Amino acid sequence: MENENKKKSCKHTPQSIFLAVIVCLVTVVMVSSVSIQLKSVDEYKDANIEGLREDELKKQIASYKEKYEEAQTKYEENQNKIIEYKATETKNEEAEKLLNKELEQTRMLLGLTDVKGNGVTITLKDTFEEQYTSENLRYLINELKYAGAEAISINDNRIINTTDIVTINNSFIVLDSGRTRIASPYVIKAIGDPKYLLSTLNMKNSGFVDLMEIKVTVEQTNDMVIKKYDGEYKYNYLTENKEEE
Repeated sequence: MENENKKKSCKHTPQSIFLAVIVCLVTVVMVSSVSIQLKSVDEYKDANIEGLREDELKKQIASYKEKYEEAQTKYEENQNKIIEYKATETKNEEAEKLLNKELEQTRMLLGLTDVKGNGVTITLKDTFEEQYTSENLRYLINELKYAGAEAISINDNRIINTTDIVTINNSFIVLDSGRTRIASPYVIKAIGDPKYLLSTLNMKNSGFVDLMEIKVTVEQTNDMVIKKYDGEYKYNYLTENKEEE
């Protein structure tokens, strides 16, 4: 696991690699420039100062001082540019991490990842006299969403916003327009605040448990796992609006 983390930490995007190369090139050019100017300064120091007249000596000192100040200023400018390049690279890496985090959260909300958390498990069993209907299941799902459930599944089938629950030929219940057939016992898992979920389901005269004539089993469950949605998102009428405002 540690090796995998190290590999991940060493992963760079093309953009970050490009910025790193630019920083290296700029650094080389800056260092070379400063070295040439400092070398020029050293040549002045090595000149035969003793043979110069006083006025020439003053000019030589003034020139040396001017070149030294120029070299120092250039060095400081180059250092500031290097800092700016490195800061830009860091910002890009932070932006990439933020985008990846938002993408992961979006995938979680869409039901495209397995999730884990505390919540409740509801078990519904048909009897010889009475059977649960698709309408009963839809009502229960809506009650759980109203109570703040963040992830729901029926018989380990993830329920998303586009999931439909219908009865076919008055005999069996299917999900996602017939893609998945389900049957009793129906095990519904919901991740959310267990206390709020339980109080909503058990509300007197209006909660799901009290309204159903068939026995309902509800229990709090910790660290339950709800699997990701394994179907395909389809939109029959929804398209992207590419018109410019």
